[in-house]
Amino acid sequence: MSTKYLYSNGYPFLNPLPETLRQQLRRIEYKKASCILIDGSIGTGKTTLAVEIIDFINEEMKKGEVILLIKEHPQLSLGGKEFTSCFREVHKRGLPVIVYDEAGDFNRRGAISSFNQTINRLFETYRGFKIIVIICLPNFNLLDSSLFINKIPRLLIHITKRNMEYGDYKVYSLSNMNWIRYWYDKLPIGAKNKAYSMVQPNFYGNFKNLPPDKEKALDTLSTYGKKELFKDSERKLRGVMSYSELAVKLGVSLIYTKKLIKKLNIKHQLVQDKRKLFGSNTLDILTDHIQNKYKEEK
Repeated sequence: MSTKYLYSNGYPFLNPLPETLRQQLRRIEYKKASCILIDGSIGTGKTTLAVEIIDFINEEMKKGEVILLIKEHPQLSLGGKEFTSCFREVHKRGLPVIVYDEAGDFNRRGAISSFNQTINRLFETYRGFKIIVIICLPNFNLLDSSLFINKIPRLLIHITKRNMEYGDYKVYSLSNMNWIRYWYDKLPIGAKNKAYSMVQPNFYGNFKNLPPDKEKALDTLSTYGKKELFKDSERKLRGVMSYSELAVKLGVSLIYTKKLIKKLNIKHQLVQDKRKLFGSNTLDILTDHIQNKYKEEK
């Protein structure tokens, strides 16, 4: 990598962050949970820093650079839907770190609760897998209190600002995270972000931007992830469902559902990724038909 994207220590972020990350590697070697949190407002470079940390940890463990292809990105899960499958793949390949990138998940109702349940279940069972989990989110206070009670998060990297060349961050230990959480609960709604400045960070630092080729790959992947989120939001907003979703709701086979829709001459309302999607009233029509047929047979 060009020295333009590295500091004098040979890494894209300043000391003592490299040694702090090595401490987390030593934790998982002893089968202890290690979770690193990266938070900050939109556009501050949370995913960029996460990718740099993946590369650092991979290099330390001699696992090669992070893969950022649309069809293959096991160490960078874009939202909750990918997280569990990516985690399984990381474990299968013997990789030492995985990133959960919030990717707009928390804009959806119930997403925070669902995510917390997933993370809690994961940490109840995964400690022996020797995998560091990095979570990128707008504000770490969205996480469930039980994670902090169980001392799962070990490090918070709070990104404060970013320009065209580098970003600034503050790093907090678990103890200091708990003090931030204390002040976050005490402060009024409009001033909650001041909770970070109420607690002295363990250290400050900067991180460089990614090289152009890797930055382009990350942008392409992130854009793809957001497109999938937008498509999902559109489906839910319009109340449309696919053949398979209708089959699950009805409790019948996919083949039977397709035959029934064809028999009743129900037209699709939308085509998305070559999938036919049907209007919200389709489920009612199919349910009524199945119930009436059942009554006739009796």
